[in-house]
Amino acid sequence: MKNHSLKDKVALVSGSSMGIGKAIAIELAQRGAKVVMNGREKDKLENSREELSSMGYDVKAFMADVRLPDQCAYLIDETIRSYGQLDILVNNAGISSRGSLEEMATSNFIMLMETNFNGSAYLSKYALDHLKKTHGHVVFINSAGGFRGMPYNSAYTASKLAQAALVDALRIEWYDYGIHVGIAHVGFTVNDPEKKILDIDGSWIYLPQRTNVNLASPQSVAKSVCDMIAKRKKRITLTSLGMLANLIIRYFPILTDWIVWTNREKIKEEFTLIGGQRVYENPISSTFSKED
Repeated sequence: MKNHSLKDKVALVSGSSMGIGKAIAIELAQRGAKVVMNGREKDKLENSREELSSMGYDVKAFMADVRLPDQCAYLIDETIRSYGQLDILVNNAGISSRGSLEEMATSNFIMLMETNFNGSAYLSKYALDHLKKTHGHVVFINSAGGFRGMPYNSAYTASKLAQAALVDALRIEWYDYGIHVGIAHVGFTVNDPEKKILDIDGSWIYLPQRTNVNLASPQSVAKSVCDMIAKRKKRITLTSLGMLANLIIRYFPILTDWIVWTNREKIKEEFTLIGGQRVYENPISSTFSKED
């Protein structure tokens, strides 16, 4: 498989003011790409842009909410206006929520689908004409939630499964354009200290760090994603636990159903938010492996 240099490529990374998205932006810049960052919080986005600029990287930043089609179009337009082309689109912007469909606020489900699925579809659609010209890349940052629906995390996993289905469709639809379409299923990763998720009632709460599994660093995730882009890989699954989960879900569906059913109370506890705190109990890791 060819390994293409990312030097002088123009890359747009959605949701890149913090966390994995920011790490991907930095890794792309380190490999010589010109990077467009994006976020919804002005100060946080500008601070991240200044951080990369101070390292000597060629970087721009534009506020946009990917839930809104016109703002996605604006983000693509500003990228072209700044650099004249688009080689790489990384659909990273995403949010999380926990709880059953019965209990969660309706607004949670709407926001999850609009951000995790609609947003990546809008950006990809508006980027298409430009990616045709460069035979570029569109990459989706997904998660283990994109392998199967999980109880008490139904809305989040539905949004990630929808995105994974979109990737499968676009890979065929855009094949003749010479566009690389890839998906990264990211496993448990060290959270940005400012990362927030939607509580059941629709309020935002800070997400405490996981303590019962080994965590990948955002930097290691970013390196794997950039390697995937350079090598034009279709799919990567990160962390040993993520690969194990994918293997079991894909090839042993009956066993998967049994695992989920017998651990349903642990799963319910894992995906329940109590007073702004998360109870961390990972049924899959406790059943199979503590390694990540």
